Order: sequence, then C-alpha cells, then structure tokens
Amino acid sequence: MGPRICCIYDLAFKPDGSEILVAADNKVIIYDGIDGTLLQTLKGHKELVYTVDWSHDGETFASGSADKSVILWTEQHEGTLKFTHSDAVQRIAFSPVSPILLSCAISDFGIWSTTDKNVVKQRVESRCCCCAWNNDGTLFAIGHADGTVTIRKCSNITDDSFTKMDRTGEPVWSVAFSSYPDMTVIRNTDDTAASEILAVADWSKNLAFYTLDGTKVEKEYNLDFEPHCMEYFNNGQFLLVGGSNKQLMMYTRFGVPLGVVAIMDTWIWSVRSKPNSTSVVIGCVDGTIACYNLMFSTVHGLYHERYAFRENMTEIVIQNLLEHTSTRIRCHDHVKKLSLYGQKLAVQLSDKLVIYRQTSGENEPLEYKICDKIMKVFECQLLVVSANHIILCQDETLICYDQKGLKQREWVLDSQIRYIKVVGGPPGRETLVAGLKDGQIYKIFVDNPFPIEILRLSSAIRSVDLNCSRTLAACVDDNQVCSVYDLKTKECQFQEPNCNSVAFNTLNENVFCYTTNATLTVRALHYPGHTQKMMGYVVGFAGNKVFCLHMYHLNAFEVPFSIQVYQYVENKRFKDAFRLACLGVIEDDWNFLGRSALINGDLEIAAKAFTRTREYRMLQLIREIQELLKNGEPETVIQCHIMAYDGKFREAAQMLRENGFENKAMELFTDLRMFEDAQEVMVTASGETKKMLMRKRAVWAKDSNQPKVAAEMLISSGDLDKAAQLIIDNDWLELAIDISRKLDRTDIDTVRKLATYFVRKHEYGLASKIYSSVNDTKSIVEMHVNAGHWTDAFAIADRYPKYVEDVYLPYARHLAERDQFEEAQKAFHMAGKEQEALYVLEQLTNNAVHENRFADAGYHYWLLSQQYLERSRDNHELIAKYSQAAIFADIYYAYDQVFLYCNQPFSFERPENILNMARFLAFQPSAECISHVFIYYTIARIGAECGAYKSARQALEQLTHLRIPRYLDYQIDVMTLNIRAKPFSDDELMQPMCYRCGLNNPFLGGMVCIHCQTPFIISFATFDVLPLVEFQIESDISHDEAMQLINAEPPLSESEYNPIRIAQQQKKNGTKAIVLNRDELSRLEQGQVIVLNYPPPLTPKYIFNTMPTITISQCKSCCKLFDLDDFEMAVLQKGHCPFCRTSQERSDNYILDDEENEERNDTVPNFGQFANFVR
Repeated sequence: MGPRICCIYDLAFKPDGSEILVAADNKVIIYDGIDGTLLQTLKGHKELVYTVDWSHDGETFASGSADKSVILWTEQHEGTLKFTHSDAVQRIAFSPVSPILLSCAISDFGIWSTTDKNVVKQRVESRCCCCAWNNDGTLFAIGHADGTVTIRKCSNITDDSFTKMDRTGEPVWSVAFSSYPDMTVIRNTDDTAASEILAVADWSKNLAFYTLDGTKVEKEYNLDFEPHCMEYFNNGQFLLVGGSNKQLMMYTRFGVPLGVVAIMDTWIWSVRSKPNSTSVVIGCVDGTIACYNLMFSTVHGLYHERYAFRENMTEIVIQNLLEHTSTRIRCHDHVKKLSLYGQKLAVQLSDKLVIYRQTSGENEPLEYKICDKIMKVFECQLLVVSANHIILCQDETLICYDQKGLKQREWVLDSQIRYIKVVGGPPGRETLVAGLKDGQIYKIFVDNPFPIEILRLSSAIRSVDLNCSRTLAACVDDNQVCSVYDLKTKECQFQEPNCNSVAFNTLNENVFCYTTNATLTVRALHYPGHTQKMMGYVVGFAGNKVFCLHMYHLNAFEVPFSIQVYQYVENKRFKDAFRLACLGVIEDDWNFLGRSALINGDLEIAAKAFTRTREYRMLQLIREIQELLKNGEPETVIQCHIMAYDGKFREAAQMLRENGFENKAMELFTDLRMFEDAQEVMVTASGETKKMLMRKRAVWAKDSNQPKVAAEMLISSGDLDKAAQLIIDNDWLELAIDISRKLDRTDIDTVRKLATYFVRKHEYGLASKIYSSVNDTKSIVEMHVNAGHWTDAFAIADRYPKYVEDVYLPYARHLAERDQFEEAQKAFHMAGKEQEALYVLEQLTNNAVHENRFADAGYHYWLLSQQYLERSRDNHELIAKYSQAAIFADIYYAYDQVFLYCNQPFSFERPENILNMARFLAFQPSAECISHVFIYYTIARIGAECGAYKSARQALEQLTHLRIPRYLDYQIDVMTLNIRAKPFSDDELMQPMCYRCGLNNPFLGGMVCIHCQTPFIISFATFDVLPLVEFQIESDISHDEAMQLINAEPPLSESEYNPIRIAQQQKKNGTKAIVLNRDELSRLEQGQVIVLNYPPPLTPKYIFNTMPTITISQCKSCCKLFDLDDFEMAVLQKGHCPFCRTSQERSDNYILDDEENEERNDTVPNFGQFANFVR
C-alpha cells in the first residue's frame, strides 16, 4: 500500500505570525511561520482533528476533533484543559478581543472562558458547519447544514438568536466577518456595527453578504464550484475563497471577482492569511500545504498636480497634490489600467473601458463623471488618454481610438515600446513621446500617421520626457544612465549614471530632476545639481513640487531653487534667475537677486524681485534712480545715491562736494539728521542755504518730539506760519501772543488760525483785535454768537445790518432751546426765517400733545394759529389752517383740566367748571390724544354729583360704546348702578339757557340752542354760557362807521333799547342771524356792545350783552371772553391770560358799563331773571 493521504482540515496562524497550526489526521502539527520548518507534532486526540485556532493574545491555542473533545494548549505546546461535546467537534474559534472560545459540534455549541470553568452549551436544530466572531467579540455567527445562519450575542447564548437568515437549504460551509468601512454600501449608520458585514458561502454555489441585522447588502454571486473555505485578507479589503475547482479565487470585499491566486492539484479545504503580511497558506485534501506571497502592482497616472491610483483593486482615488483634495471612484470591477490627462481619466476594466471627465472647477472639490464607455475588451500593455482619443500600446504597435471606440489610426514602430507619455498639445493634436526597447525615441502627433524619430540610443529606454518648449529630451536607459539631449543639434548636454527616472519641470524648460536609489537631484542645464536624500523614483516635476513614487505611495516634495538661482546670478543671467525664482525661493534669495540686478544696472529685474519681498526701501531707491536717469543726472550722483543707501554717507557726501554738488551733500546730511556734519559742510554756504538748514533742523526736532525747539527754529528761519501751527498744536498761549505781534497781516490763513486758537482759549479780546486787523467782521460775529455774548452781537448787527440774520437766527434757536418761544418767534422774525419759526412751533405743539401737556398744547396751537393768520394775508389758503389750529387750541385748553381730573387724586378747579369743560369737549371734533372715555367719565361722575342725572345716564350709555381702561371698570360699574336710583331728568339749574330765545336747553344738547340755533358764547375761565348774543351789521356799513354809531350817545327815549326784540321779529321772517341797520346801531348802549377785533384778513365780530349787570372781560390778544371776576382771579394767580398767556392790564382787559360803582352780580342769571330783564 502506498503512503496514507490525509486532508488538511484547518490552519491557524499565531497572532505574531511566528507559528502555524495544521489540523491533519489525528494530530496538531506546528510549523515555523517564517521558513516552514516543522517544530512539533501534538498527539492529544484519538480521532481526526477538524479544527484549530489561536487566542488573540497568542498565549493559548485550541484544537477540536471527531473524538468529541476540545483541548486547550499553552504557548509552550502543553495541554492544559480538555472538555467534550456530545458529538464530533466541527469548528472552534477564539474571540478576537478576549480569551473566550466558541466550539461548535454537530448538535450543539458551547462557550468557554477563563473566568468560568463551566462550558455553557446550547443545542441546535441543525448541524453546525462553521462559525466566526465579529470584530469586537460581541457577536458570533454559526452556519448550519440546513442553509440557515444565526447570529447570537456572546453575553447570553441561551437567548433566541439575535438574527437568523434562511437561505437555499444547502449547507453553509463558511462564514466570515469583515470590518473594512464602506459607508456608500451600508447605509444603516445608526447601528453600532454598521460598518461590519458577514460573508456567507454555501454548497448551492452562492456567495452572499449581509449586515448584522440580516439585510442583504449586495446581490448574491453565483460560483461555479462548491466553496470549502473563506478568509478576509489584507485588513478586510479582499476575500479569498477556495473549493472544489482546485483554485484559490480572490474577490473584493463584496464579491466582485478579481482573479485566480493559485491553482492546486486537488480540492482546497482550508486557507489562512498571515497576520500583518500579504502571505497566504493553503491546505488541500491531499495533504498539500502551499504558501503564496501576493504582490499588488501599482496602477496609477499623473498629470501635473493631479494623481490617480488604484485602491482595493476596484476603486480609483484622484488627488490634487497641491490643494490636498481628493475624490474616490468606485468601479465595482477589476481596474486593470488607468491614464490621466487634462480633464480626462481613462479606466480599463475587465470587460470595458470607461472615460471620466472632471466636472468641478477651480477651488471646488474634485468631482469626476462618466462621459463615455467603450464596451470592448482591449489587450494592451500600456494605456494613455488625450483630450479626444485613447491610445493603446501592444508590443511595437500603437493604436489610436476615439472616445466612442472607433479606430482612428495605427503606428507600428521598429521595436517593443517600453514607455509612452502624452506631453501636451492642442486638443486632438497632442504630442506623444515613446521610448523603445532598441533605444529609439519617437515623437508622435495624434493627428499625424507618421511617427518622428528624435533620438536613437544604444540601450533600451526605461523612461523619457520632453521639456515644456520641446527643445530638450531627457531619458533613462536600461544601463541606468540619465541623458539630456538637445533635439535640434542631437548633442548630449548631460549624463549621469545610476539613475532610475527623470522629469523636466513643466514650468521651466531648463530645469529637470532625476532620482537614484536613495537620492533626488535637481539641476539647471549646464550647471551642477543639488542632491538630497529621498527614496523612490520621480514621476513628475511641476513648479517647486517633485512627485516621487515610493512603494505604493506617491509623495509631493517641495524643493528649493536657491542654488540654481545663485548659479544664474553668478553668470549675470538675471532674467533666467527671476523665472526660476518665481517657482519658489525664500525671501533672502529674492533680496540677493534684487541687489545683484541693481548693482549690475538691471532695474527691471531688481524692481520685480524687491516687489516680491515688499522691500519698499529698495523699491523707493529704484524709483529714485529711474527718476535721476530720466532727469539726466550724471553717473556720479547715481553712484552717490546708491552709496548712501548702503550706509556710506560720508564717502557719498565727500564725492558730491568734490564734484560741485554742495546742496545735495547738505540734503544728504539733513535727511539723516546729521546736522553737525551738515554745519561743517555749510560753513561757506549762502544765507538762504543756512535758512534751509534751519528748516530741516526744525522738522527733525518736531519728529524727535522736541516741538518747542522746532518752533524756535522755525521762528528763526522766518517760517512764522509753520511756527504758529506748531504753537497752536502744543497749546502754548504765551508763544502764540508773542508770534501774533510778528505776523504779517497779509498772511490771512495764519492770522485766522491764531484768532481761532484765542477763541478756543476764551481770549475774546485778543481774537477780536486780530479779526479787526484783517477786517473780518463776520468772524467777530460768529465768535460772539458761539460764546453767547448776545449784547456784543446785537451791537454789531445794529452797526452792520447785513449780519442781522447771522445774529438773530442763532439767538432764536438759543431761546427756543430754553422754552422762550415768544422771544424766539420775534428773533426768527428779525432773522427773516418765518418758515423755520413755524416748523419749530409745529414740533413743540406735537411734542406737547404726545407728552400729555395739554395746556401747553393749547397754547402752542394758539400761537400756531396766529402764525397762520399772519401769513394768510399773502396766502388766503392758510385761513383753513388757522381755523383748524384755533379749534385745536380751544380743545386742548379745555381738555387739560379734564385729563388732570381723571388722572390725579384732586384738582384745584371747581367741579362745575370741569363739567362744563367736558360738556364743551363732547361736541368738538376728534383730536389726537383726546380720550372720549375721560370726557364722558367726567360728565357721568360730576353730573351725578351736581344733579344732571339724565346727562350722566347719557354719558354712561356712550361709555358702553368705547374701550374702557381696566382701572375705570369698577368705578363706571358703580356709577351705572347708582344712577338707576336717581331721577330721569336734569336739575333745571344745570340746563343752559339761550339768551336770544330765553329757553332752556338740555345739558348735552350741543353748543347751539336747539330752539333758535343760536351758538352759545362761553367763558373761557369757567366754560359757563355767557349772556351774550352775536349780531351783525348790514353789508353797506363799514366797521369804522359802525363803531361811530355804537360809540355815539343813544337817544334818551331809547335808553333801554334791546336788539333781541328785533331778532325775534327777524326770526319770524325766517332770518337766523341778528342784522342791525344804522338806526338800530345808534340806539345801542356802548357798554353793552363788545367788539372782537380780529387781525386781518378776519373781520370783527359784534357781541351784545343782554344783561348789563354781568360784567364781561375780553382778552385783547386772543379775543376770548370771560366773566370779569373769574378773569381777574386767573390773572392774579398766573399773571397772564389763562388761554393765551399774555400779560394783562386792567384798563385793557375788561369792559365796564357806565355805572362802574354799581353792584355787580357774580352769577349768570337764570331763565326767570332774564325774562324779567327782557320785559
């Protein structure tokens, strides 16, 4: 019989990779994890060993066997513990974070841990075939023979399964967890394990993927074999699957096939990856153990600062290496090749070629979108993309396709193509450079079918590049020799051995770099290079950034150009040095370039260099030199200028004096504040030159914070205007008085500055004297006005009438600010500012209304009405405004006492008077801030107290239609209840009587008689109805004639003549107004007639006193009528008319009848008394 063949049932690596366990036959075989040397064979089981595994800390490993037992072994390969199941053990697995062991037998599974000696077991309905832990050790999955997969919590395995997934019914022979994050696929970010997925392979030849909640995250992949083993590889990026097809297949994390890793002679039963490595170990059913080390080639492309590379075999990452931005493209297919050029990215997949276009702009996140797809399978070695074409390379043939997949042309070269690159050009006409195996270098235009040979070398080309002007070519051959050739002369400009790559700078045609095994060298053509340590090989050179690929990573390094700039400067190639410096040098290099260019006379380059470093001092020097050259200054002066900027002052001054430039030497020293040296130079100078020196010293003293010294210097040099300004700025009064005596009066500006300073110091006498010396009367007026010296200002205005407005207008405003409005009005009038006076009065009136100062509001409205009346002489349209203002004056005057009554605890006014005022207001038009609630509340409250019960009821009824303040609700409710107990009529004494018809009127009947429609005339002290009746004169009688007739002695027979009788006769004839003729006027007693003389354009009014015993007083200013006693009391209390606030004299304020000594009745007569008088 031949040798016994045993299956490799399971494999397990120690966490550090130093040992590998093999489950074969009834033994556990231990091999060295590095070289495969057999270390030990453990024989603790009686039957076949099916499974082995290491703990996460490497201190323990376990084995499970068909003999129903599980043995735990120490790191020293000694058995420490053994427990059994009821059936053969199928699979064991240690938790990845703790010493917990999951063991699965045919009919049950158990959990063992170091903290619990007992093994907790749980029976299952279907045979256990495989198991696996999730990455944080909280969950584990078990695959069963009936096709189901259960996921359970480690904390309590006796609970029902956490998640159960039913599948096809075929045995699930392998499960594996992966934690590699892919949030574009797994959306459930609220789950704590949302980034974990579970791969499930069963013998129905399907491969599926699930989240931990049982959701399928990808479609199922159909396999053409039965999977026996499965392992996530390279930190969960890839999935290795082996089975009955005798091949080890590699897939992406979600099952996209990538290729075959290994082909064996028999079925593959187990696979394990070495920790922290790319090595994979395979176990087969014939006992074969094979180890493979997987290498992943770099698939990448670079265009200027953008770099694209393959990641995870199916994804592409595009980076902007300068802006440090990136984006990721998930192709969900094996990325074989890619190429990047301009805005285009070409990607070759397994069955198609996809072309992407960059859609983002500058300063925006990178974004690429698919623009074309070519559904063909291309076999090629190299791939490049241009703006409109795809070029494929296969051996010595180049094939050009458009981006729809149509073949455009084909180039067949002499040898195999080793390197190809697109070096730029207009869209559709790009230039390609190709390096061949036989040493030829071709330049190929995309739109030209004929390739152009530009160089022929003796060795195969490894890499090649052209400079940005297409005049130089650099290449590295198989002998690792880097060469640079002039394409025009075909001459070799430079060679360097031991190089692996070379690249020209994309912005400067004479700068290139190359790499060796451990160094990077940057050099300018024809000059030595600068070398620094760096691993990898250069793939691009843009600006001051070198892009080097080391292993699988591309890094961007910033390289200095200082050495190259110095090299150009040494050879006086300033323009080349400037172009190179623009790519990036430090500030000292810019200053060196600028100074070198300045010394050699290249002012343009010097100015550009110093502009970069903001050396304003050197830029000023360059501008000064340019100005000197423009003015034709000799070379000596320019050289001295540069010497001065270099600090060689004395040498420069000596050279200037020797060449006859004495003033320039003095300017040099004075600018440097070297006055002693300047004095030595100026010994033989003229007086004007010495004055110039004094001025310079004064400026220096001022800048040195010595202002008094500077002022003395300026006075000595005769610059009194500058000295005066300096004295004023430093507030030196005595020096200002002294210099005022020396000033020339023709220097008006300086004189006014000094006068203004004296005004500020309250030296008005000095200021007035200075202003007078220059005949500046207006400034004197402004000074007195601003100082409040009104007497002096009035005196000047009287002397010079043209300054009246300049004096009286500020004076009026001054008075208005102090509430002296009458004086302010006169001052505005004197200033001729009627409109401004009116505006101020309107503002005062509005403010008084809104501040609830209603007495002031009434007074201001009266003043406003007088203004309108005065101006109406020229504009009769203002009569309406006068009437409105006069009405508002009456309203606010009366409302003041009503408002105080409702808002203050007590009032000095008699209640009867307040009631009359409220009655008056009840029949006036609405006005701003006038509360009808207060008016009717006053009538209701005082009317009930005075016996006007009917009027109180009417007022309370009106209040029901108004919005009542809450604090009055209770009082009004009480009054409403109380009034119900009162009579339904007003007291007769509370009913106003009409002195024309002799009939009583309701208290709230209105301000005109309800019987004869005669308006009531009220006293503006008590608002009682006065025994007065207005009459008119015939239209053909003038006012003067009427006054003569009234003032004439009446006939003796008509001593008791009463015009009311005539009025009653006229009323019967249908005439409402009382109109008297000449005869009737002559019969009137002078003492019974009151004439209201309103200013024009208003006409006088004539009032007849029906009861001569009642003495009526009239205010000549406002023409308001009062009972004499009430008016005298108001004048005694306030000193003026209560309405217009005009001071009164007895002889002008009231009218007496002829018998002044007759006893007067203080009260208005009632209806009975008036009837007796009429009879």
